Amino acid sequence: MSMIKCPECGERVSTMAGTCPHCGVNIAGNLKQCPNCNEYCLHSQDRCPNCGSTLSVITEEIIGQPEGVEITETPEVKIEPAKKSHKSLIFSVTLATLLVLIIGALFYFDYKNELDREEIEFTRLENTSNPEYYNDFLAKYPKSKHYQEVKERLNVLLDETEEWEKMIQNINRSEIEKFMSAHPYSRRLQTCEDMIDSIDWNEALKANTEEAIVSYLNTHPDGRYAEAASQKKNELGLMKITAQDKAIIRSSLENFFTVAMSKQDVSLISEAIAEKMENFCGTQDATPEQIIAFAKNKMAADVMGLHYTIGDDFSIRKQTISDGTTGYAVNFTLQELISRSDTNQPSTKSYQVTALLNADHKIIRMSIR
Repeated sequence: MSMIKCPECGERVSTMAGTCPHCGVNIAGNLKQCPNCNEYCLHSQDRCPNCGSTLSVITEEIIGQPEGVEITETPEVKIEPAKKSHKSLIFSVTLATLLVLIIGALFYFDYKNELDREEIEFTRLENTSNPEYYNDFLAKYPKSKHYQEVKERLNVLLDETEEWEKMIQNINRSEIEKFMSAHPYSRRLQTCEDMIDSIDWNEALKANTEEAIVSYLNTHPDGRYAEAASQKKNELGLMKITAQDKAIIRSSLENFFTVAMSKQDVSLISEAIAEKMENFCGTQDATPEQIIAFAKNKMAADVMGLHYTIGDDFSIRKQTISDGTTGYAVNFTLQELISRSDTNQPSTKSYQVTALLNADHKIIRMSIR
């Protein structure tokens, strides 16, 4: 009899005990020794709980066998060492597979991103006429499916750029139209159209007539200056002088000179001017009497009368005056004839007159030079 460690609970127990007093497992006749580490095991155990060796066959020594019972010899069995856990193998294979998939995915996404960048840069070339961008694309993507197309477009662009640089040295409508005709698919066409738009607008402003503005709008209905042109057209329309305006204003000025000034009639002067003239030949707030005094200064002893004629260079334009209303600015040549007692000695003189009339056709300013 000897004391051993219970294979079930690990407590000390006699080999001759019927059962383990600690856990109750059968001991007598139910033990075998592990051929690998010599620890005691239960008959029901397939593997040694101590070293993991296979225990498929009962060993020769039966511990705790009652006397009088024959012991049957068992053939020697080769005990295989414990094999590597199946779960560990599965884990290793799974991990390796995941690593391969991850690395493959990284390579794919990197390749996909590179293709996307290439397409983005190729698309950007549609909006540029700078050869440097084309050269940069060719250098970065020598294996691109767009390589040949980009190279051909670059050659065309280089020829076009040379002509463009010559054209901008002397910008005019004719040269721009010539360039557009030679390069109908150029990316500079919009720039050319904008340049022509600006040229036509500047010409219309120089002319400063309703007809010129309308011509610009007809040529460039959606031009950069279309809104400003529409406003200018309205302004010029409001400032346009009608034949009736011109007739009334000329009549007012003829009455002022040929009747009121010739007769030196204060009441007629009062009818022709506003309540006071803001300025008459340098005199501020001139009254009718002061205006008549200007005419009387011409009446020497031998002067029989003053006669005035307004020239054909009579021009009128509308103008905003000090009270915010629209008046009329007038320029004309005035011929003065002074008749004398000696009919053989008449004198004539020519003046340049600038006048400003209000909306009621009353004179508010006048300069005679």
